[in-house]
Amino acid sequence: MISIKVPCSSANIGPGFDVIGLALSEWLEVQINLDDDASADAPYNCRITYEGLGEGEVPLEPDHNLITQTALYVLRCHEQRSFPAKTHVHIINPIALGRGLGSSGAAVVAGVALGSAVGKLDLTKDRILDFCLMIERHPDNVAAALYGGFVGSYLKELNPEDMKRKEIPLAEVLPEPQGGEDTGLRPPIPPKDIGKHIRFPWAKEIKCIAIIPDFEVSTAKARSVLPTTYEKSDVIYNLQRVALLTTALGQSPPNAEMIYDGMQDKIHQPYRKTLIPGLTEILQSVTPASHPGLLGICLSGAGPTILALATANFEHIATHLIDQFKKENISCTWKLLEPAYDGLTVTDSSATTPAPQALTYASAGVSIDSGNELVTSIKAAVKSTKRPGADAEIGGFGGAFDFEAAGYTEPPILIQAIDGIGTKLKIAFAMNDFSTVGIDLVAMNVNDLVVQGAEPLTFMDYYACSQLEIPDAVSFVEGVAKGCVESGCALVGGETAEMPGMYQGKEFDAAGAATGALKKGRKVLPYTDAMQEGDVLLGLASNGPHSNGYSLIRKVIERAGLNFQDKAPWDQSQSVGQSLLLPTRIYVKSLLAAVAQDLLLGMAHITGGGLEDNIPRMLPKTLAAEVDASTWNAPPVLKWLKKSGGISDREFARTWNTGLGMVIVVEERKVDAAIDVLRSEGEKVCRIGRLVKHAGEGVVLSKTEGWNA
Repeated sequence: MISIKVPCSSANIGPGFDVIGLALSEWLEVQINLDDDASADAPYNCRITYEGLGEGEVPLEPDHNLITQTALYVLRCHEQRSFPAKTHVHIINPIALGRGLGSSGAAVVAGVALGSAVGKLDLTKDRILDFCLMIERHPDNVAAALYGGFVGSYLKELNPEDMKRKEIPLAEVLPEPQGGEDTGLRPPIPPKDIGKHIRFPWAKEIKCIAIIPDFEVSTAKARSVLPTTYEKSDVIYNLQRVALLTTALGQSPPNAEMIYDGMQDKIHQPYRKTLIPGLTEILQSVTPASHPGLLGICLSGAGPTILALATANFEHIATHLIDQFKKENISCTWKLLEPAYDGLTVTDSSATTPAPQALTYASAGVSIDSGNELVTSIKAAVKSTKRPGADAEIGGFGGAFDFEAAGYTEPPILIQAIDGIGTKLKIAFAMNDFSTVGIDLVAMNVNDLVVQGAEPLTFMDYYACSQLEIPDAVSFVEGVAKGCVESGCALVGGETAEMPGMYQGKEFDAAGAATGALKKGRKVLPYTDAMQEGDVLLGLASNGPHSNGYSLIRKVIERAGLNFQDKAPWDQSQSVGQSLLLPTRIYVKSLLAAVAQDLLLGMAHITGGGLEDNIPRMLPKTLAAEVDASTWNAPPVLKWLKKSGGISDREFARTWNTGLGMVIVVEERKVDAAIDVLRSEGEKVCRIGRLVKHAGEGVVLSKTEGWNA
């Protein structure tokens, strides 16, 4: 069995008309069986079967199908009039026909490779390009499909008489190409090196959004509307842009302004607007300013597919463009594609397998060098977390802590916590901002320690990704270090795991573990045996959702039709994403000050589960919390989410913190002292209720009307 795979492609990329092309991650596949009894009596010894897009429309006769017609041309150039006996060609095609995604270019490359394979011609890729250019005539699609990646190419002049020969199939008319007739003569053999190409760099964070309308535009038709002459100023306009664009698309991070301007065109797109309703308006409806993450937009090849280059917010951009086509009564589908760097591949399962190349860890996707570079890059941030008992030096096999140096002269009680960030990370990915989620990770752990009365001492983090992006990881760890400094614990170690295939693109996940201690003689909070009816509940203000309920938050934002880069409806001074990435408050130092004066009976960190699930965790089974929701103000972001999502009071109180990051139990006689200490440490403190006899509900909420104001 021989297998041929060829990627689809997008030509022109704006100003690069007939010059540049980009191979994309969707592949035409041709499977060849050279011992198929069912093909014994087939025309030209070849039976064709087909599956995929165009099934039932694409011709299956070897002298009419573009792939086999091209293969016959190659074979006849080498004195072989037909396929080997019993040849079965099975075509698997996911590439939309006539949509500007290089379907004919892929077919031509596959056809030449097919002729080379079955004819045992061993054509090199450069020689395959020569044959392709006899058929496709313009090199942008075929060069990209053949070599893979982002490619520039040109075609040398050919003999006009040879180009008129009927034996040469023409790939520019779909679905049935012209030419390729069997005259019995030897077809003209292409000169060597008639096409030249170069592969440009491509920034790995740039992906391609293909908006594919539900109608075809043939290459021949698209070329028929082009003028025969151009204004000099228009040609210069395109040359200026294509000269910069090929470099700009390889720079990381990408320059959105340069790429957007560089993808403008005056040579082909303006003339093709008559073939594609609303083309000009659609191309102008998105900009990097209106749709952050977008880099540029253009017609893909001859169209009608639109290609948008972007680094984020792919679905939002795609949905907008599809809606623009809907205004023209055109339905579309969309795909998120990436550059295909391999180009044409031919594998023969019957061939002798060569000795495998020696593998390395890096070839499997794990870079030890990148890991070492990360450690070097974060040492200063980690060192900033140094405290008595820990020097915060990393690079060894584990973190150490000296209790005596930290003031623990007798064996303490150790308290440990472990937690993650959750789906708040999805917003960090959308915003490409990882500077605050490290603080969240620390906060979720140390806040859980302090409610037990423990002083946080050390922290360790775990960072897992598919491929280590050092700037992102450094930004994350710097946030972890800030959280450690704020809570007084040392970052004594961590683990970075590169796991190719486990995560997509730049995505990562992180977890952390904190260790704290209570000096000997102190009891672990809460003191449930000391609590009684009438004890007072105090609340410490949150600054927003902290790190909980983000799956619901993203759902509400999506339903409201908002993008994370849009202005926040609850705060016009910042974007939705900026507001939602505000890090979780760390309450360690203020609460430890109150604990040191024996002012508190218990504390509840209000995380997932909200008031209803977290307050009962610090209470004895005989007592419940009576809470007056009118005594504090829910943050504007939470009130907006509640209203926009149509969320009930009960769900609101079980999902988010409602504006309280901590709830504390205090004896009535110590309330004023506790409030004074907490406020002196910068906390906003409210008296929110009291403990009552348990009568079936752990939390009895009242006066929640303000949540809906």
